[in-house]
Parts: sequence; C-alpha cells; structure tokens
Amino acid sequence: MALTSTKKRRDIGERLRSERERLGYTPEQIASLLGVPLEQYQRYETGELDPGVFRMTRLAAIDFDILYVITSERHTPINEENELLDRFRELSRHGKASVFMTLDALERLAPNLRRTIRKTLRSKK
Repeated sequence: MALTSTKKRRDIGERLRSERERLGYTPEQIASLLGVPLEQYQRYETGELDPGVFRMTRLAAIDFDILYVITSERHTPINEENELLDRFRELSRHGKASVFMTLDALERLAPNLRRTIRKTLRSKK
C-alpha cells in the first residue's frame, strides 16, 4: 500500500530535484550516495517512486533541506539560534556540560516549556 499519493510523490520528486540542482550534484552522485541504481533515483525525482523517510538522513548529511523536500517549507534558522550555536561551540567541555544540566533542569521544572517556546517563536514569524 502506497503511503503517499501520486501528486505528493510528484511534488516531493520536484523538490528533490530542485535541492540536488541547488547543491550542484548530478543524479548519478545522489543515486550512488543512496545506494540505488540511477534509474531508481530518477523515478524518485519524477514522482514514480517514494524515496522513503530512511533515505532522507543521507540527503540531510550532504546539506539537502529535508524540511523543504518533504513539506515545501524552507528551514531558516533564526539569528538567535545561530548566535547560541556559535557561543555554545566556544564553550569549554565543562561549560557545555553546564548548559546541558541547565536544560535538563528546565525540562523537569517546566515540561511544557519546549512547546511554549516553539509557539512563541512561530507567532513572531
């Protein structure tokens, strides 16, 4: 039984091709990365076959915007996320451990915190 409709597969295939071209890969390179014959990969791009969720992690590893491929929405990290990531990378191992301990404590104290933060960020868009 197919999990996606023909139109959805076709749309996903078009976005898959778009991402491949945006990143400068050939169909042969992506087929090789996914471990499938070229003809099978070409059928993903035409929407004849569903590439499946398990292949998406390999594509994400080479910078495919998987959110875009699946939903047509681009992943656009916000400036605060980039700043947090930059600052986190500069921390010592002890500093990083402290950040994780703080996050763990916040999750225990406020189980709905993650949902509240996401809702707040979405409303600012």
